[in-house]
Amino acid sequence: MSAADTLALLAAAASSEENRQLLLWESFWYSGAADADDAKRECEHLRLSVGENEAADIRAKAADQGLTVQSSATETIISLAESGRQPRKILLTTKVYSSFPADLQSSGNSLLLSRAATVKEALQLAMLAARFPQLEIKTVAQANAIEDWEKIPQTFRRLAFRSIVMSRKPSAGLRLLDATGLLDKFLPEVTAGRHLTQNRFHAYDIFEHLLRSIDGAYDLNEPVRWAALLHDIGKVPTRVEAPTGEASFHNHEMYSARMAVPIMKRLAVPITIGQKVKFLVRNHMFHYTDEWSDKAVRRFVKKVPLEELQDLINLRLADRKGSGKKTAFPKALQKLMQHIDEIIEKEKEFKIRDLAIDGHQLMAMGVPASRTMGDILKYLHEEVKNGRLENTAEALAARVKTEYHAILSEVEDENKN
Repeated sequence: MSAADTLALLAAAASSEENRQLLLWESFWYSGAADADDAKRECEHLRLSVGENEAADIRAKAADQGLTVQSSATETIISLAESGRQPRKILLTTKVYSSFPADLQSSGNSLLLSRAATVKEALQLAMLAARFPQLEIKTVAQANAIEDWEKIPQTFRRLAFRSIVMSRKPSAGLRLLDATGLLDKFLPEVTAGRHLTQNRFHAYDIFEHLLRSIDGAYDLNEPVRWAALLHDIGKVPTRVEAPTGEASFHNHEMYSARMAVPIMKRLAVPITIGQKVKFLVRNHMFHYTDEWSDKAVRRFVKKVPLEELQDLINLRLADRKGSGKKTAFPKALQKLMQHIDEIIEKEKEFKIRDLAIDGHQLMAMGVPASRTMGDILKYLHEEVKNGRLENTAEALAARVKTEYHAILSEVEDENKN
C-alpha cells in the first residue's frame, strides 16, 4: 500500500479533527500532486499529539495494514512506504499540545482565523504554512500584542523556528510571520534587506534572495538551512551602490557571520548548530579557478575540512537557486570537487614516508646522511611499490645490508641514464 493511502486510512482512524486534518494534509505530499520543486525539499516527520484511546486506534489500523509499529510508554513510531524525499515515518506522542490556534476554521486546504492572532498563534500558523505550503491561510494582517514577542519562552521559540526551517517550504512560514509583523521582531536582520537591490548576478533584493535561498537548501540539514537564510544579512551594512546602480558588498560574509551569532541566541538555537552556521556563513564566498595549485587546494581543505565541504557546497547551491539566475551545478564547483578527489587519490599513493624504515635507521646501519641515503630510500620505495619487496623493517634492512653496494651501483646507473 502506498504511503498516501496509508495516511488516509490513519486519518480515518484518528478521533480528533486536528489530527485527522494533519494526516490528510500530509498524505497530499505522497500522492504525486504536490509542486515538483517543493516535493524535492526534505522535511522532518509528522508528530501528532494523541490521547491513549486515539493512539490505540491509530496503532491498530497501522497494524492491520502490516505497517511496522514501534511503541514505548510515551510515543509510537509508524513506518511508511518510501515515497521520494518524503518522511518515512510519523510519530504519535502523549505530550499534550495543539498545532492549531483556538477558533481556527478549516475547510479543505483553506484556514481562517477571523481575529488577530497572538504571537504564539502566529508562530503556530507559520509552522503549518511551512510544513503544508498547499494551504491557504488567512488571518488579520497584524498580530495582536506584537510587542509581547519577547515573552515567548525560549523553548517555544526553538520549537517554532526549528519546525519552520526544517519544513517543506520554510519561506512560506517566514512570509506569514512577515505578514503579521513578527518577522521584523524575530529576524530584523533579514527584513532589513527589503528593497535593497543587489547586482546583475541577482534577480531579487536581499530580503527576497534570502527567503528563496533557504528554500534552495533541499536536504534536511539544519545548519545549512540557517546558513542559507543568513548568509547575506551582512550585505545590508556593507552595501555600496555605484553610479550605475550596481551594488557591492565588500567582506559581507564576515559581517554576516558576526551578525548570525545573536540571532542564534535569540532563537535558542543550540551552540553547536550556531557555531556551524557561523562557519558556513563565514566561508561561503570562495571562488575556485583553474589557477588553483594542489598547494592552494590543500590550504582550502585545511580551512574547510572535507566533512564540512559538502555542507558548504550545498549552501552555495542554495545561494545560487535563490539568486533567480543560473541554477545548474556551477562548473567551478565541479572542478574543485574533481581537484580535491585527485589530491585524495595522490595522498592514497604509497610514498617514501610510508616505508617501514627511515633515515635514522639507515644511519644506524652505517649509511651516511647524504644524497646516498636519499637514493637508497627512493630505491626501496620503488621496490615496495612494484611488489618486489615487503614493506617491513626487517625486509628493508636485510635488503640494505646484503645488497648495499649493488643498490648504490644500480642507482648510479639509473642516474647516468
